[in-house]
Amino acid sequence: MITQMLYTSLSRHPRGHSSDYDILQEAMRNNRSGGVTGYLLRDTDRFCQVLEGPQRVLESLYNRIHLDPRHYQIVLRMQREVRERSFLGWSMGYGSLSAEDSAVLERSFAGPPKAVLLAFGRVGRIAGVSG
Repeated sequence: MITQMLYTSLSRHPRGHSSDYDILQEAMRNNRSGGVTGYLLRDTDRFCQVLEGPQRVLESLYNRIHLDPRHYQIVLRMQREVRERSFLGWSMGYGSLSAEDSAVLERSFAGPPKAVLLAFGRVGRIAGVSG
């Protein structure tokens, strides 16, 4: 089984800041060795990230994310066990959220727990994978 996590956070820098590139490069480098795949989405002031991999590796990674000064107000929106990965080809993909996608995700996170699964599916569609 593979663990999937979806979290959101607020960024300390605006979209396009060099810290976004640094986060992406670090994730691509570190995730390969840890067997982690996923996708990082960004709107003007927030991150939305899906991570998937071995549970112990994700727990360690999530703890490191909490210590990362580039973002704050980190909220775990979903964690589940699945049989196979949704983001198999991505050591870490990156994309910008449109205003519409950002609004849909925000409504999903404010809704009932099942709505977070819809948000997960939306992230997959944005990334171009079947989530």
